[in-house]
Amino acid sequence: MSNQPPDVQSERPAIPIPIGRVGLVNVVKEVVFNGSSKPYNVVASIDVYTDLPRTQRGLHMSRPGEAIMDIIESASSISIKTFEALCGEISKRTLEVTDGSTYVETRLRGKMVIRSRSRVNNRVTSEPIDVFASAKVVRDLNETVYSVGARTVGMTVCPCAMEVVRNYTKDVTRELFNQENLDVGDEFIASLLRNLPLASHVQRGAGSIVALGITPGIVDVYDLVEIIEQSMSAPIQDVLKRTDEASLVRMGFSRPRFVEDVVRNMAYELVQRYRDRLSQDTVFTLRQRNFESIHKHDVKAEIRSTLGELIRWVSDIE
Repeated sequence: MSNQPPDVQSERPAIPIPIGRVGLVNVVKEVVFNGSSKPYNVVASIDVYTDLPRTQRGLHMSRPGEAIMDIIESASSISIKTFEALCGEISKRTLEVTDGSTYVETRLRGKMVIRSRSRVNNRVTSEPIDVFASAKVVRDLNETVYSVGARTVGMTVCPCAMEVVRNYTKDVTRELFNQENLDVGDEFIASLLRNLPLASHVQRGAGSIVALGITPGIVDVYDLVEIIEQSMSAPIQDVLKRTDEASLVRMGFSRPRFVEDVVRNMAYELVQRYRDRLSQDTVFTLRQRNFESIHKHDVKAEIRSTLGELIRWVSDIE
């Protein structure tokens, strides 16, 4: 009598149809290692997928699970320094121990708290951001395709409402000057309104950038967060004194931006920072969603383009 349990997963299935995607999802682990420029520490949800031939009944689920554990436990002591590199190692290890599969893809998403210096009051703040990464290894091609991304929130001020208020305020100001028999021209009133804050509606917005087809370690999530925040009207933060709050509001109202402006600003800044560091075939997906304050709906804008295309478009304004 054999002491080995039967290998049920390797049996031939009753219905021999290949499966394109099967694996472990939502494996939650703490990931700690030194990042490309600053320390990373994230509670991550990890998915590992592969395919299954028509001759195999099931995937040996313990194998990707063991790969996840082995790689994460050694991440702080071996040369893994980024989320996408971690995904790549898990994919490679899983493919090594998974017979019959043509690829393995690992995806990571999690919440990371970063420490940065506030643009509002120069204080060191702790800010939660969402991070994303993936790596797909194809056996026959012997290549790995990596992606990395980040998502954070900020504030946007509507330019359209501000201009409507500007026209109204111009008429009211002219009437007030006339009532006081003060002879001022339109240029003086226009100059006055350029230097005074004008009302508009304000909303929180969520922006994200994902880069696909990168070399691990080139695109830093800290850098992506900075680009996203600078592309909106102003950043937001938890603790603000009254003077800080006034400074933040003035910053936002001096930079009114549509949801479309935000993704275009992201694209422009990505070109400035990465045009000489990444392949022009790198694909960027830029998204901004504004949670409207005076409407019952939200608004969203998205750009999906290669770095080469973005460079050509940006060159028209340089």
